[in-house]
Amino acid sequence: MRRLVEPYGDHPRQFGEWFLPDAERPPLVVLLHGGYFRPVWRLDLEESTALDLAERGFAVWSVEYRTYEFPWPTAMLDVAAGIDQGLAEAAGHGVDSSRRALLGHSAGGALAAWATSRRSLPADRPGYAADSPGFDLVVLHAPVACLEIGSREGLGDGAINTFMGGRPEDVPERYAACDPHALTPDPGGRRVLLHGDADVDVPVSQSETYLAHLRRHGIDADLTVIPGDTHYEILDPTSRVSGLRRDLLTEILRPGAE
Repeated sequence: MRRLVEPYGDHPRQFGEWFLPDAERPPLVVLLHGGYFRPVWRLDLEESTALDLAERGFAVWSVEYRTYEFPWPTAMLDVAAGIDQGLAEAAGHGVDSSRRALLGHSAGGALAAWATSRRSLPADRPGYAADSPGFDLVVLHAPVACLEIGSREGLGDGAINTFMGGRPEDVPERYAACDPHALTPDPGGRRVLLHGDADVDVPVSQSETYLAHLRRHGIDADLTVIPGDTHYEILDPTSRVSGLRRDLLTEILRPGAE
């Protein structure tokens, strides 16, 4: 396996890391880390996951992005640029980007959900792209996918308000532009939500509400609630929820692989 850091912009936080398996044309997995949009958390949160997936024959592009110390909508624009860069450069690294998945945990799940609505955004909103890439599979673990609801419930000790630059009543246009629960999801691909029923950081209601939103728009989506799991098991490749996600990736991107 090879590891390679690659910038997608000029700022020191605008980069991603490739985890490239010793395999011919492996499928692509784009990985977005969480951390409630706080600057203390970086992509090394997902290092164990990236290493595990690469060892199992997936090429991983783990994206770093600027968090809430930078004004809205910096994080969304970084994630969009990072995803686009990964798909553009994949072939040059021997990766088969025609088979691809997007994974996001917590705040990374919010950003992944937003990124899979870019084609449906009004043209004047940040991140709009008529040709935004779709994915065969999108897996969101404990996503903060309903920002307005999360703000009103005080999730993350106010992290959502800091990230958005205000409450929904203060900056309603921002929530309308990037709250996944307020956006029309791009068609195509399968969405799977995973959530522990003992998660006190992001309640299961976030996934339940977003699942209903996806289904209202005709998206193929499912939610698996894992009994006893908290918010963090997904960061451990040996956990049962990581195994569930890995099985999904294999089923969709590497059918027939053991």
